[in-house]
Amino acid sequence: RWSTLVSGLLNGTNVVSGTIDVSSIAPLNRKQGNIFWVAQNGDDTNVGDHPNGPFKTLKRALDAADASTGGPITIHVMPGGYEEQTPLVVPSNVTIKGEDFRNTIIRPESAYQSEDVFHLNGETTISNITIKDFYYDSLNDTGYAFRFAPNTVISSRSPYIQNVTVITQGTTTSASDPRGFASGDAGK
Repeated sequence: RWSTLVSGLLNGTNVVSGTIDVSSIAPLNRKQGNIFWVAQNGDDTNVGDHPNGPFKTLKRALDAADASTGGPITIHVMPGGYEEQTPLVVPSNVTIKGEDFRNTIIRPESAYQSEDVFHLNGETTISNITIKDFYYDSLNDTGYAFRFAPNTVISSRSPYIQNVTVITQGTTTSASDPRGFASGDAGK
């Protein structure tokens, strides 16, 4: 039992304590800053700023990014399938990075399948994801994978889209047409 312990190195297999306060231990209390994480096992009540406390949905991460006041923001999306309420509006200076485009899959919830998936602002980047299972609504002219957000202002660069796969579907599928391309509303 020590009142104060100062050590450059502490080794051991077990630490038993009623409370441990790491608020003044600089390497342990630093946040990554302007980085958010999304994972299938996440929770939208998390802070989302660490891979061990990720958000569950990309929409929640985008809401947190929009509320952030500092600099460019990166949202890492871990491998898995994510059903989202769309459109997902990506604020300026936000980058969305999937782990890899074959295993990071974004699809709209069933009620949103005819909506645009992403609305982009200037200075945004989306990379390493697959977008699938949505269709084009000719009546409302919606159902695009990417579209500029309403009233978008581009001050320094257009949005970048890198290593992205888009797999649309139609409303009417069959054994001979499993993606519904013959129905004519398979997306744009």
